[in-house]
Amino acid sequence: MESILTNRVRIEKTAVPIVKKWKWTAGLWLIFYPVGLFRVWKSKWRLWLKLTYTILGLPVFLLVFTYAFIVVFAAFLPALDRSVGQRADRTVVNGEGNYSATFVKTGAETNGAYELVQVELEPYGGNDWHYHSNFKESFTVLDGVVRIGENGKDTLLYKGDSTSVTRNHLHFFKNARGEKSVLLVKIAPAGALEKTLRVAYGLINDGLLRNDMTENPWHMVLLLAYSESYLPAMPSWFQEPLINSLAKIAQWRGEDRELYKYFR
Repeated sequence: MESILTNRVRIEKTAVPIVKKWKWTAGLWLIFYPVGLFRVWKSKWRLWLKLTYTILGLPVFLLVFTYAFIVVFAAFLPALDRSVGQRADRTVVNGEGNYSATFVKTGAETNGAYELVQVELEPYGGNDWHYHSNFKESFTVLDGVVRIGENGKDTLLYKGDSTSVTRNHLHFFKNARGEKSVLLVKIAPAGALEKTLRVAYGLINDGLLRNDMTENPWHMVLLLAYSESYLPAMPSWFQEPLINSLAKIAQWRGEDRELYKYFR
């Protein structure tokens, strides 16, 4: 009886390192898929386990490899240009909804301290949940009623009311009534709100942006990166490097040249 117990203890002691080793190496094998594939097929695993690893491991490896390649490649490219040329026009009009945005103070005029834009919102118009990682956003209702959402909660603001949204907080703003409302938006420090609105309105007027999607996917990436806007669907550690890297690649490809007419 004693020998049986002794053997059982020895087996358990040797099993623990094996389990720990598997937990540690399994993730690495998925990342270094070719190495893992070789080791799996050389092992004594059952055939169905080998096939499962082979089939399921491939898309994981391709995703990790593609993501890493994009981020590393973009790291050697020039920084994304968020500047705007010397424009005499202070107001841009969205012809689709016949509403406008007026640049009260640009980043160039405040030495990058802040941007101030007066935005007209069409009936029930606005944007959906998103967040910004590099600036604080403040809203003041100049006319009408605006619904402001932040971190899962929303508030109605009436004429004269103000509120602020700190960086990294999910938020949205929407016109809460069936007629035009006017909202004053301030971002500090200055980002590229002017460039974003000039490009977005220009694409809409040319029929190249419909239902919040651009005809050219590279332009969508550039718009997100210009405004440093990120979505709630993906974790920040994944999407922020990806969006910024893709935008730098779009600029390197010259995809932004079609947008020059809107902001230069």
